[in-house]
Amino acid sequence: MEQENFVRIANLNTMQTNRKVQATIEKVFERKIEMYQSDYNRFLRFCDIEEREPDFDALEKYLNNSVVDQRVKLSTFNRRAAGVQFFLKDFYNLSQTAEQKKRIQLIRKLYNTEDYLRLKPMRGVRAERQEEVLQLINKYDTTQKADIRKRAICFVNLITANRPSEMVRLKVSDFDLENRTVWVMLKKQGEMKEKRLTIESVNAIKKYILVCGLQGDDYFVGAADRWGNYRSRMITERSYNRLIHEWLGFAPYTLRKTQITHMHKKKADLATIAKQSGHKSLQTITQHYLEVNNNDVDEYL
Repeated sequence: MEQENFVRIANLNTMQTNRKVQATIEKVFERKIEMYQSDYNRFLRFCDIEEREPDFDALEKYLNNSVVDQRVKLSTFNRRAAGVQFFLKDFYNLSQTAEQKKRIQLIRKLYNTEDYLRLKPMRGVRAERQEEVLQLINKYDTTQKADIRKRAICFVNLITANRPSEMVRLKVSDFDLENRTVWVMLKKQGEMKEKRLTIESVNAIKKYILVCGLQGDDYFVGAADRWGNYRSRMITERSYNRLIHEWLGFAPYTLRKTQITHMHKKKADLATIAKQSGHKSLQTITQHYLEVNNNDVDEYL
């Protein structure tokens, strides 16, 4: 009898584990569908206009049209290719031949030719001088509840070099203000990362928590009305982008790039910068974040 109960419990545990694994896989799959849905819808519209079946042959024609007729940037080309390939292979279980892969690679090589080379560079946000950004942030150093919230949020975004996805997920309990650290949820990498804070940013955070009465489980950014009356909920990344634009006049990624560039100018090595920014690849930092400011160039002209 005991043996039968043991087997029954073991089987139940196995079933529960299998369900959890399946639920995890489905969740990841749903996120990819959400990520690439707009790209696939654009591909379907192309197929309707051209009266083509949505398959890998049509993808080849669609990507060629993207480069030759629409003249999209390389980054857009790569996203479109990845999005449509996901739907065709993983959603509809269609197979791509080696010849089809090769032909798409050849189309991508158009970006190495003179006619399309100008579409290749990635023109992202530019870094600003950190002292100038701090001046913008400190204009909110007032006694107004709304300003206290803005200053604390902008300070944390700058010093931690967080992505918008990381800022909106921060909770008050993630902060260890005594030790000047914060644990950040890296959604992109699926892990938690400890980052450092400055004394000035810690003071801004303390003031925000006190004035708005934040509790440990509250979202650090949360939501608020025009007077700064706080509500604990996770806002969307789009809403967060809009807020930072409204408060500072540029995108949140400018804060991230500004901090990374500032650390580099202060002679921080790449490993140190990666620890604070949450990058896994040092090459990514070098290629896409570290840049020479135009003002720095002017000094040597």
